[in-house]
Amino acid sequence: MIYIAGLDGTGELFFKQAGALASSYRVVTFRSREEGRFTYDDLVNDIAAIIRDHGEEYATILGESFGGTVALSFALRYPKMTERLIVINSFPRFRRRLQIRLGVILASKVPFGLLWPLRRTGNIMGLLVDRVPSEDREVFWKAISSVSPNGYARRLQLIAEFDVESRLSDIKMPALFLAGDRDLLIPSVKEAHAMAAWMPNATVRVIKGAGHACLMGDRVNLAAILAE
Repeated sequence: MIYIAGLDGTGELFFKQAGALASSYRVVTFRSREEGRFTYDDLVNDIAAIIRDHGEEYATILGESFGGTVALSFALRYPKMTERLIVINSFPRFRRRLQIRLGVILASKVPFGLLWPLRRTGNIMGLLVDRVPSEDREVFWKAISSVSPNGYARRLQLIAEFDVESRLSDIKMPALFLAGDRDLLIPSVKEAHAMAAWMPNATVRVIKGAGHACLMGDRVNLAAILAE
């Protein structure tokens, strides 16, 4: 199982789920590239290389938020290497166009330190929705503070350009969409149902009371969900 992180790109925020999953999967997390003007092609090729480096021909691909857009791109580019697809709180196109354009401008033009209070406020709200305990919030702050300004800004730019809506019907492998019904960042439930409607082998699971950081909260046990 390859876990693709969200905007933080660190791979370090999967720790609440990885332990239980390890009894059924060889779980691989990784830090996404951060420097230069990397593209979705670069990101999906990196994942293909990880699978090959582990001596495998395919994997379960799991992407969260921004990582979900990478997972969708990987499934389209490397269908034979995608045994199953799991997408959590993500989208095929970011519909709040003004919001994402503003985010790109701020991340590209404003010094990173000046944006930190705004980002911290938004993140605190999300962590509270998912009832993330204080010790796990410390792990979260440490991880996101290690993200390079270029990596963060470039991921926002990729989101602004991303649109695979018209290609969703090409994704044939079994797919699971998980969505928190209290996601404050994107309308995850609506997006999950819309994406699944285009795929022949897709299932949607709505997590009641969960928000955007649901994998760090206490409402999602991914190993139990997949065992079902």
